[in-house]
Amino acid sequence: MFYYLISSLPFRVTGAALLSLLLGLWLGKIFIRKFKKEGWVDYVRLYTPENHQAKRGIPTLGGIFILISLLVSLFIFGNLANRFFLLSLFVILYLGLLGFWDDVIKKAKRSSQGLKTRFKLLIQLILACGVAFYLYREPGFSKYLEIPFSGLTLNIGWMYIPLIIAIIVATPNSVNLTDGLDGLAAGCVLFAGMAYGILSFFAGSDIFSSSLNITYISGARELVVFWGAVLGATFAFLWYNTYPAQVFMGETGTQVLGGALAITAILVKKEILLLLIGGVFAVEALSVFLQVFFFQVRGKRILKMSPLHHHYELKGISEPKIVARFWMVAALLALLGLSSVLK
Repeated sequence: MFYYLISSLPFRVTGAALLSLLLGLWLGKIFIRKFKKEGWVDYVRLYTPENHQAKRGIPTLGGIFILISLLVSLFIFGNLANRFFLLSLFVILYLGLLGFWDDVIKKAKRSSQGLKTRFKLLIQLILACGVAFYLYREPGFSKYLEIPFSGLTLNIGWMYIPLIIAIIVATPNSVNLTDGLDGLAAGCVLFAGMAYGILSFFAGSDIFSSSLNITYISGARELVVFWGAVLGATFAFLWYNTYPAQVFMGETGTQVLGGALAITAILVKKEILLLLIGGVFAVEALSVFLQVFFFQVRGKRILKMSPLHHHYELKGISEPKIVARFWMVAALLALLGLSSVLK
C-alpha cells in the first residue's frame, strides 16, 4: 500500500518492522489471555526432561500473532507486484496454515501429538516441489550454486530441484526441533534473519553486489521489507517467550519462521550458507538424527537426550544459561556467514 505512495526502502523497512512489532505486542497481550481461557495450552512433548512438566498449561499458538502481525505489516509496506515478495509471502502463509492445522489437532486431542509426521511431510513436499519447479523454469533464476568463502560456483542444472525441496522441507522442521526451551528458537531466528535481511539488501544492490562476493539479483531488496516485518513480529513474540515463558509459538510459528529462512536462502542464492547462518538449527536436527541412528545401529545413545539442548539440561545446566549460550553461538554464526561475502 505505502509502496505506491512512498517507495523509499528505508522508510518501508522501518515501517514494516515497527508495525509488526507493535501489533505483535498488542496481539500477544490479548491472545495469551484468550488462549489460556479457550484451552490452547501446551501439553508438553514426549521425551523431554521431567522439569518440563512445569510448562504444562502455558498458552501455545503464539505463532498466530506472529503470522497475523507480519502479514498486516507486509500488505501495508510491501510491494505486492514483486515476484520474490509474493513467493515468500505464499510460502510462509502455506506453512503457517499447515502449522495451525497441526496445532488445532493437538488441542482437539489434548496432546502434544498433532498431524502424522508422514502426512505433514507430504504437505510440505507438495509446496517444496511447486516452488522448486517454478523457480527452475524461471528464465532469470540462476542454476549456479555458490560455494561460500571460495568465490566458486557450480552449475548443477536440474539438481537444483531436489536441493530446493530439501531446504524447504528441512528448515521449518529444524526450527521446530529447536523450539524446546523458552526463547531458544525465536532468538536464534532473529540473528539468522538479520543476516539474511542484510544479504538480501546486498544481493539487490548492483553497487554492493559488484564490490562484494555476491550475485546481483534484481528485486531481491524487497526481501529486506519482508524481513523487517518478520523480525519485528519475532521480537514481539520473544517479549512474551523469554524465560519464564508466557506463551509458546507452537507449530504455526516454527513453520512460518523456518519457511521464511528457507525461501530467502534460496532466492538470494545463499543456500549452502544456511548451514552456517542457521547452524544452531542444523546441529539440533543433526543431533536427533545421530541419536536415532546410533540407537538403531548400536543400541546406544550418544546424548543423554535429543535434541541437543535437552542433553545440556540433563547435564544440570540451567535453561536460561543454555538459551543464552545458544544465542551467542547463533550471533557468531550469523557474523561468520556475513563475512563470506567479503572478497
